[in-house]
Amino acid sequence: MKAGKNESKNLNSLLENPNGFNALGLIGEKINSQDFIKAEELIKMNYGVDYPKEKLTVLWTMIKEENWTNERLEKTVKWFLKTKKFPNWTIADWFEYEIKLYPYGWYKEQIRKGYTDNDLEGYKINGKIFWKFKNNDELPFEKI
Repeated sequence: MKAGKNESKNLNSLLENPNGFNALGLIGEKINSQDFIKAEELIKMNYGVDYPKEKLTVLWTMIKEENWTNERLEKTVKWFLKTKKFPNWTIADWFEYEIKLYPYGWYKEQIRKGYTDNDLEGYKINGKIFWKFKNNDELPFEKI
């Protein structure tokens, strides 16, 4: 993802967050209407429901306001289809999925709690290392 001057400033502030950040916001390109249409078709097909236009409009507006990328939307839709069994979802459900990365202080805290390097994995982003628990969520950054 190529960052412009404003995007670079936002990226740096994101990476400096001591509480971690959602790495999904760093991958992919800016979403467009085709991304929404595809996601809408998948959820309608999965649940067999024609959702009210107003509900979908509010959802897409909130997703755009949060500057989701196409990759974040795609991964969230896949997670949604795998984990939300019933068609009566709320908009808040869409914002539950994240792949959180944390700074070195978090890593040290996990080691102090008894976790080992076998439990954790690090990624190098913009010359800095960020950590998360090992799981099936892979990210397209250099692993350390």
